[in-house]
Amino acid sequence: MNVKLRVLSAGALFFLGQVAYAQKAKKDTARATEIDEVVMVGFGQKKSVKEVTGSVSTVKGEKLNDLPVASPDKALMGRVTGVQTGAASGQPGGIVNIRVRGNTSVNGNNSPIFIVDGVRIASGDLTSLNTTSNILANLSSDDIESMTVLKDAVSTSLYGADAGAGVIIITTKSGKSGKPRFQFSSNFGVNKTAFKLPNSLTKDQWHGLAAQTMANTPAAFGYGSYQEAYDALFDPDQDPLGYAAYGNVNTNWQKELTRNSANQNETNFSVSGGSDKFKYYSSIGMFNQESVYKGSDFKRVNASTKIEYKATDRLTINTDFQFSNSKMRTLNDGGDFANPLIAQYFNLPVDPVRNPDGSWYYGVNNSLPSGNFNVAALQDINSRKANTSRVFANLGVTYKILDGLVYRMNFAPEYINVEEDVYLSPLHGDGYSAKGDLTSNARRFFNFNIQNILEYSFRIGDKNKFVARAIQEAYKSDMRAINAEGQVVALSSLQTLDSFVKPVAAGGTKTITSRSGYAGQVNYNYDNIVNLDLSYRRDAMSNFFPGQKGGNFYSAGASVDLARIFIPDNDYLTLLKLRSSYGKLGNQISASPYATYSYGINYNNNAGASFGGFYNPGLKWETVKPFNVGVDIGLLKDRVSLTAEYYNKQTEDLIFTVPLSLSQGISGYTDNIGTLVNKGFEFSINADILKPENPKGFALSMDANLSTLNNELTKIYGGKDIISGATILKEGESINSWYMRKWAGVDPNNGDPLWYVNGVDGETTNNYNKAQRAVQGNRLAKYFGGVGIKMSYQNFTVSAQGTYSFGGKVYDDWAIYTMSDGQYSLFYPGYEDQLDYWTPNNTNALNPKPIYGGNKLANRTSTRFLYKADYLRLANLKIAYTFDSSFLKGTNLNKVTVYVMGNNLWTHAYDKNLRYDPDIALAGTTNLNLPPLKSYLVGFNVEF
Repeated sequence: MNVKLRVLSAGALFFLGQVAYAQKAKKDTARATEIDEVVMVGFGQKKSVKEVTGSVSTVKGEKLNDLPVASPDKALMGRVTGVQTGAASGQPGGIVNIRVRGNTSVNGNNSPIFIVDGVRIASGDLTSLNTTSNILANLSSDDIESMTVLKDAVSTSLYGADAGAGVIIITTKSGKSGKPRFQFSSNFGVNKTAFKLPNSLTKDQWHGLAAQTMANTPAAFGYGSYQEAYDALFDPDQDPLGYAAYGNVNTNWQKELTRNSANQNETNFSVSGGSDKFKYYSSIGMFNQESVYKGSDFKRVNASTKIEYKATDRLTINTDFQFSNSKMRTLNDGGDFANPLIAQYFNLPVDPVRNPDGSWYYGVNNSLPSGNFNVAALQDINSRKANTSRVFANLGVTYKILDGLVYRMNFAPEYINVEEDVYLSPLHGDGYSAKGDLTSNARRFFNFNIQNILEYSFRIGDKNKFVARAIQEAYKSDMRAINAEGQVVALSSLQTLDSFVKPVAAGGTKTITSRSGYAGQVNYNYDNIVNLDLSYRRDAMSNFFPGQKGGNFYSAGASVDLARIFIPDNDYLTLLKLRSSYGKLGNQISASPYATYSYGINYNNNAGASFGGFYNPGLKWETVKPFNVGVDIGLLKDRVSLTAEYYNKQTEDLIFTVPLSLSQGISGYTDNIGTLVNKGFEFSINADILKPENPKGFALSMDANLSTLNNELTKIYGGKDIISGATILKEGESINSWYMRKWAGVDPNNGDPLWYVNGVDGETTNNYNKAQRAVQGNRLAKYFGGVGIKMSYQNFTVSAQGTYSFGGKVYDDWAIYTMSDGQYSLFYPGYEDQLDYWTPNNTNALNPKPIYGGNKLANRTSTRFLYKADYLRLANLKIAYTFDSSFLKGTNLNKVTVYVMGNNLWTHAYDKNLRYDPDIALAGTTNLNLPPLKSYLVGFNVEF
């Protein structure tokens, strides 16, 4: 998109959005100068959009700043084609699953690498004791100028062996020439659950379900009717379940486990400015976010300083320094009985929470009447904490050797220290039998990236522009961890290891990996009409065998603007660019080819050893070969821009485990024996629908994107299916496809469960073991994208962002207990949805007849608990009012903006039975994780 600078002989020049307007004293003529939009494409390179031959998508900082998210990667969903994101948990500061054009690997890496200001940084979950974390949450979104996703071979190939799963480039804000500019922003609000969780059973509902279950099982309980069984539950003389003594207790576990108000606030301050010689940007910020569940939160403080110093006409020095410290509290997940989601659906309404004096009730012998823990108490007396400090520095030197010949060096160390403590109180829960338990872990990461780049730019004539680059890069990661566990503590207030008198365990690990590479690149541009890109890189990785350490990676891309050739200088079709690229990339793996021993066995207080690896000298990188073809269209002087692309990304030499006989001392070894392909289409449109000359007139712009994805495993070891639980790896299917029996509903005649015999349709059976399993879809969406709209009039601005996803499926892996049809419901109440069960008067029920011990395995794995993850979501809505300089005259303020904002405000799920947020679909299962958050905020920005 072009920025038009109208240079006038008289008048004051001021900026609004992407257009520079002049407030004229009298009528003047204007001269328009076009400045092409620039995107980052790797190793500090900047290209105009007309020069790009690959697939690159950018999200500007204006769409990231002020968003109420802990980490910037959460903002990508719906804003970038080809990118799927999903939160496995609603834990503040938790990990975000990101897939760029599908899953690149089965057992290897599927997450993109992150580049900040040209150099690589750590990403992912660096903790070991907490349920989830995200080191990217230590970055402040307010410091980001843009995020660019590199998706095809020509845009990612310079990163070689690490680029197979995509590259995300983060550009932070920099200073600009001029007087100092100060900006202060703050917002605060509350968090709710973004998608309604299943209701748990009330006391009356549970009694009714229990009575019906007992009445349906007379052989076990001896009751001939529902009423007889119901009355027995309250009769101390009969007391069939042993809960009659707690008849006066009525606990709402969801209320006890959650906060009345989950707060969130963020404050940022920055100063920037400079001269032609010296530019600076400095910031400091604070971010706090609470989950709706007690004991889960994330707090961060951050600071940064970025300086550019032009020492001479030839020498420029850049420094970038970032510091952050975050404190996170997480909660147990999955099947841990300290998990609040477990308590919400497993604890009985007759389980007491507090004693009459208001203190916590710990039950009898550490158990509530149901046999479970008082998790509301555990949220208070236990803790699971992580304290993460990150220091990142980037020193860059640019030296102009000759006209057109430039040398650049970057040295970027990154130091991360993660301190974790898991404290289990001796008063109740898992720490009770151990008389208190504390596990502490300290993990230190020292990473550095060094780059040497020589760039030569020259022209042949006026229209032929060449750029050649030679690049040397090395990246090293050094991780060291030490941990210890102690038990038995005198007082519950003592929470350091020296107070735990019984040593239980101690351990430590050290992992060093390194890689180095050399690359060359040539770009050719003919009059912004034809562009050619060629690159080659060779990488060496430390953990492969000699002869396999090196990998060769390459790419080629080309584009041609047909509009400039056939219809130049027209106002209607300003761009018609065809482009294509192909190449070979690498993908990170953690497998080892060495025959090793593990010496961690204690054999009668002597050191023992076991096989820890299998000799496979031929093991090598997984390789990715992406093909991309696209067309870019600009209409009406680029007021409307459209992009359409097709991609086919094939992964070869997939890492699989080849099984071995256990008599050989090891169950299997890894080898390169599979292929995988991801292919699809991507479409995007950006339009300035109304663009008035008057800066305060009504303006309307929108953007939309649609992506499709087809993921297929095309080759597998021996052509044999690999079944793992409820998933399968099968040639011709998506990786980790759901593989299970197909639910056929409830038999209206007797309330039995039914499944399709062949796993597809047709004949049904009430015998679970006679029903065949079949592929029932997968977790990857087939269609996904987003729509954004922005309107402004006078000083008001309204912007909204919607996202959508269709085709993925998510499995409720704990429904075996929460929808158990009587097998567990006398002890684990489960979901309210169970109440729609079969009776002679309700023959079209959702659920089978509840029977003690279960109804013919009805709650076992099947599509009964597999749900479509199709959804529409209003991801963000912001209404703002700006007090401009005319209103603020005399206050020394340039601009004040106040706003209200909502995040994840509304979600429509197309499967009416879906019980958890569809945002978790990439994770595949619910795992009783904390739910993603909805936020309501008010805030302001002040510029002076």
